[in-house]
Order: sequence, then structure tokens, then C-alpha cells
Amino acid sequence: MKKIISIIILIISFNSILFASYKEALTLYEEKKYKESLAMIAGELDITKDMEVDSSNYNLRFLAAHNHWKLGNLQGAISHFKRCADIKKDSADPLIDLSLMMLDNRRYGDANYFATSALKIAESQMPYYVLGKSAMKLWNLYKAKEYFEKAISIDPEFWTAYNDLGIVLTGLKKYGEANTAFSAALSIMPDSSEIQNNIGISLEKMDKLEEALNYYNRAYEKNSGNPVIQGNINRVKAKITVIKK
Repeated sequence: MKKIISIIILIISFNSILFASYKEALTLYEEKKYKESLAMIAGELDITKDMEVDSSNYNLRFLAAHNHWKLGNLQGAISHFKRCADIKKDSADPLIDLSLMMLDNRRYGDANYFATSALKIAESQMPYYVLGKSAMKLWNLYKAKEYFEKAISIDPEFWTAYNDLGIVLTGLKKYGEANTAFSAALSIMPDSSEIQNNIGISLEKMDKLEEALNYYNRAYEKNSGNPVIQGNINRVKAKITVIKK
């Protein structure tokens, strides 16, 4: 009986050590010490245990993939993300992060492929957002609008999707609808200078110059020195001056 208890204690202790190592590697990642984090993971990862129940390999590989992503080593990241997808076939997370990484690197075809693959496992807002962002970057604005609206229907608090939807609607010259989308984003993220500036753009497009100037000024207060916002302020002030003459 004592022998069995000793074995159980040994197993618990071993798992605790692995968990502690993962936490240390995660801390290094959060401190942007990506190479150090990878080195710690390499010392703990036993590839022969990938498919074992309660193995820490999934978490270690997932973190390794993000370290490689930050270091610009896409092949290393792809390898770990794909192995994570093999380990947990019912989880869309590795495929979602793969799609985000591809989007981040302007590989829009690959981003769409992995986002679509993720949706086959589970429907969630992020794959639709990736599809929308890819479509927007490729200037397929109506398709982007459709995907962003789908993402928002799943997560009504998804402020980034509201903001990008507003950008798409601005591109489609639907300025009133763009203003509504930006306003929804601002209600969720009231301190965002980017969203305040975007609201200013939509108002300026509707010739609501005084209101636009108000939002540009608010954006500049949050992000003073931003040359784009300063340019918007100067342009609208000039328009208002011409009108008042």
C-alpha cells in the first residue's frame, strides 16, 4: 500500500514540476524572452508523449508555436500548431491561431484555409473575423462586410470587428452605417483614439464638420503627436474656415 501511495505522490510531483516549468516558460514569453522560453520548452518536451492523456505536450507546443511566431520563424510555428491540432482534434484553437499568424504575415490564402478549417470544428467569431480581414485586405469589401457581421452576431462585444466593419462601410461609401459601426465599437472601447478618429472620418464624409472636429480633437487628446490625426484636424479646420468666409 505504501508503495502505491509513493508512486502516486511521485506522479503528482512530476506533473507539478512540468506545470511549474510551463509557467516559467510562459512568464519568459510574457517578458518577450522568446528564445529563453523556447529553450525551457525544449528541455521539457518529450515528443513520444504527444498523445498520452494528461500530457503537458499540448500546452508546451502551443506556447512554442507562439514563441516561434514572435521570432518570425513561421515554419517552426506551423509545425507546432499542426501537431497541437493532431493532439486535440476537437479543438479549433491551433487552427485559429494559425489563421491569425498567416493574416499577420499577409498570407491571405493560407489564413482563409486555416480559418475555414477551424469553422469545420466549431463555429466561433474569430475565424469569421480572419476571413473578413483577409477579404478587406484584398478589397473584396462586400464579402468582408458579410464576415464581420457574422463575427459580431456571434460576439456582440467584438469591438475590433465593429471597427473594421466601419472601415469597410466607409470604403463602400456607406458613411451613416460606418458611423453606427464605429459608435458601437467606441461604446465598448471608449478610450480608443483610433475609433474616435474613425468616427471623425465618417462624420467628415457626411459633411458634419464641427462634430468631426470634436472627435478628431478627442482622438488627439488620447494620442497626441499622431501626424494622421493632426492632419485630419488641420484639414477639417480649413474646411470650416472656408465655409465661414
